[in-house]
Amino acid sequence: MRLQNLFLGMFLWGAAIHPVCSAASPVLQAKLHPAVYKSSSGPVRRVAVTVGYDGQATEVELALGRQVRHVRLEEGENHFVFDIPDAGADRTLPLSLRTGQVSLASDEVKVPVARHWQMNLVQHTHTDIGYTRSQMEILAEHLRYIDYALDYCDATDHYPDAARFRWTCEVAWPVKEYLKNRPASQVERLKRRVKEGRIELGAMYLNFDELPDEQTLAASLAPLKLFRDEGLRADLAVQDDVNGIAWCFSEYFADAGVKYLNMGTHGHRALICFDKPTVFWWESPSGKKILAYRAEHYHLGNYWGVHNPDDFTKFEQCVWDYLGQLEAKGYPYDICAIQHSGYLTDNAPPSTRSCEMVKRWNEKYEWPKLRTAVATDFIKTVERDYAGRIPVIRGAWPDWWTDGFASGAREAAVSRATHSHAIAGQGGLALAKLAGAELPQEVMGKVSDMNEALLFYDEHTFGYCESVRDPYGRETWEQRSLKQSYAWEAYRHAGLLGETVMGLLQSFVPKTDVPSVAVFNTLNWSYSGIAKVYIDHQLLPRDKVFEITDASGRSVSAQAGESRSDGTYWYIYVRDVPALGFARYRIDVKDEPRPSGASAGSLSGTHVENEWYGLDFNLQRGTISRLYDKDLQRQLLTESAEWELGEFIYETIDDRGALERYTYPRFTRRHPEKMRFEAYEEGAIWDTYRFKGETAAGMGHDNLTVEYHIYKVEKKIEVVYSLRKKTETEPEAVYVSFPYQIEDGRIFLDVPGGNIEAGVDQIPGSSNDWYTVQNFAAARSSDVQVVMGSPEIPLMQFGAINTGRYQAGAVPQTTHMYSWPMNNYWTTNFNADQTGGLQWSYFITSSADTTAGFATRFAWENRIPFLTRVLQAGDREDKDAPSCGTFLTLRPDNLLLVNMAPVEGERAVMLHLRETDGRPAAFAVTSDEVKIRKVTVCDVTGRPVGGKGGADFNPWESKFIKLSW
Repeated sequence: MRLQNLFLGMFLWGAAIHPVCSAASPVLQAKLHPAVYKSSSGPVRRVAVTVGYDGQATEVELALGRQVRHVRLEEGENHFVFDIPDAGADRTLPLSLRTGQVSLASDEVKVPVARHWQMNLVQHTHTDIGYTRSQMEILAEHLRYIDYALDYCDATDHYPDAARFRWTCEVAWPVKEYLKNRPASQVERLKRRVKEGRIELGAMYLNFDELPDEQTLAASLAPLKLFRDEGLRADLAVQDDVNGIAWCFSEYFADAGVKYLNMGTHGHRALICFDKPTVFWWESPSGKKILAYRAEHYHLGNYWGVHNPDDFTKFEQCVWDYLGQLEAKGYPYDICAIQHSGYLTDNAPPSTRSCEMVKRWNEKYEWPKLRTAVATDFIKTVERDYAGRIPVIRGAWPDWWTDGFASGAREAAVSRATHSHAIAGQGGLALAKLAGAELPQEVMGKVSDMNEALLFYDEHTFGYCESVRDPYGRETWEQRSLKQSYAWEAYRHAGLLGETVMGLLQSFVPKTDVPSVAVFNTLNWSYSGIAKVYIDHQLLPRDKVFEITDASGRSVSAQAGESRSDGTYWYIYVRDVPALGFARYRIDVKDEPRPSGASAGSLSGTHVENEWYGLDFNLQRGTISRLYDKDLQRQLLTESAEWELGEFIYETIDDRGALERYTYPRFTRRHPEKMRFEAYEEGAIWDTYRFKGETAAGMGHDNLTVEYHIYKVEKKIEVVYSLRKKTETEPEAVYVSFPYQIEDGRIFLDVPGGNIEAGVDQIPGSSNDWYTVQNFAAARSSDVQVVMGSPEIPLMQFGAINTGRYQAGAVPQTTHMYSWPMNNYWTTNFNADQTGGLQWSYFITSSADTTAGFATRFAWENRIPFLTRVLQAGDREDKDAPSCGTFLTLRPDNLLLVNMAPVEGERAVMLHLRETDGRPAAFAVTSDEVKIRKVTVCDVTGRPVGGKGGADFNPWESKFIKLSW
């Protein structure tokens, strides 16, 4: 990332001495340096005296305290320096200028006790994969840097302790690979230096924004177990560059022994929390705490030139300027910490140049003292010496930089789909293990591969530094392709995992005398929803009447989707599939032709009603202008809104640099053109209202399609977009409008690990112009809420389109919501364009149930897919075999099963649970499949944790619970 302009000017200490008598009299000025210098006679303070003189050269007597000098004054400014013993107490010294018995000027110089500053210089290597060179080079380089760090420790063992080489390994990924791939002797060197405190290990796998979900972030901490097994301490998490962090980490870290968080934030296109470096107890959603430090920019020391000992004077001036700024801001500690790398670049190798700078400084100064340090040296000092002055701050820390992922909307959508399939796939594996299946030997390795690919895509940056300035350059395209490949690789792993899972589970569902569909629910509550399944035409011919029935013989609604020559995707509305269980559905094909469904190319009117909603379409704009909830008896949309529900908004701005300056850009926002109603299609599950049109964001004719799916089986509306995107490197963005009007309403959303009210339950200065929505956003009052989400699109803006607002603490202006599917507004890192066919969707409902639990369940039901398998007809049907069942029952209902996975090598599964309603919960579990012999509360790595409460949950708490049988 490009560095910001950091500091201006120098803070002045001491007293100014004013002129005596006429303008022709000498003028005295004095400045007390804040340092304590070393000298042969002991520590001294230094006072710089300037005498302004307008006259002929003359000899005078200049005295400060008891020190008297005979000096010669020349016309102009005359400079003198006095070294005075450091008395260790406040005092005042007289300052005078005399000639003979005549006083020319006099005053006093106040000499307060010198502040005994200590500045820790924390060297690290910022891991920004691909930003400076190809990912294929950089990944390997980070392992080599550990070798260098070990060698530099050896090379400086004879230095003064304060100047010895120390290094903080920012992230865990290279250490994990190092432990697996280096000789034992080299690993032992690393262990020794970590134990000694010369090298420190960060706990976070990479630097993340909020694109990864809480399951993936939990998986990212797996190296902590490896570190513990190897005897390596890792009680620090480092998040550099990124200006926010997922709130779930505060829950995970607290239980896993990660006590400290160092945030080396970067203010590029982002506000920075707090007006100065701040240490605070960061409180998790449930009240757990870790000690967090909002540090300065992670390369601040390099900006001063700490890596260039040949320019000591510049470094000195920068240190004094900075300490002066801390004084002016009321910084409360006498110790500070400054991060730097071996060189002024991301992915920099370590070096010993800062060791030379520290040696030279400490040879000159008694105070401030400089020392090389690892990151926790500072935080632990504050924890020990200033315990009573550390504030507690509870709130999410949303990241400003996730907007960059909208420059790769296709891969962001693939990543989010993979997150959902990863949860369903791991849950299916656990169900198979509970049912008694022998899992394939390498299957958990495949899960790890899937999660690792997700983590490398979800890492905080896309690639090359010149990605926008040189969008079609070789380096840009090489690194862009590699970045995108991680998303597709994770998606491939998820698909193969899904097939492995269904290959295991299918044997536990008895066949019937006709083809059937087995549907598995990996959520921990029974629910009704859409099961998507591909059925071969041999089993379900496209032209035959059929009926799908459940165990009671009740007919189940089914609706055809995309069809191929060999089969068709079917959407089956399955009712009350048991929690953590399955249901089987018969497919009976009739020997009669299937009639065509009703359709029309025009509407007789714009008003449409079903059991739950009455709505009006705007045929010219392809939007919904009115939405009336019959249950709630209220209109849900703002009348005559500028942008109506479902409206596609194409925005261009005149200058992408406006966001660099933290100002609103001058924008042009356009409706689609030639929008028209194309077709109505009646369906068994939903009716489709399709509009087509053209947008300047697209290429060719009819480049935009909008479909409204009005559900007939449940209270839900779905909006689906298809866009044939043109290639465009000039700044542009797309929004979709949802102008909900909820009286006295506020907007809530779920972030990784918890629910927040937008603009309220977050650290001031964190992202509030846009948010990364994990599963849902809700416009909520005391008696109603509208809930919506998107399986593919994470970014939303609330209240208005706020791009460029940059106002700390701002809350949504209205209950309007705006999805932000794509933009290319960055100047570096992210993609300059995106092109081709894209599709994305939204799901919407409304309810008198205003709990977070209702919103959570609705969103998870629409994001986590049912697992499905088509079963051939059997030779005969076992009438006594169950056609539905539950493998595991979890209580109470305010617990969300975030993820469930087998524990490798044990007869056990690990549950990742989160309380969702703000109520205490006493965990209970039963199973008809296995006899659970032990319930163990663990940390995120699977290590048992003690403490009070056991398996009981505090409001909003996340826990990991192992079930053994």
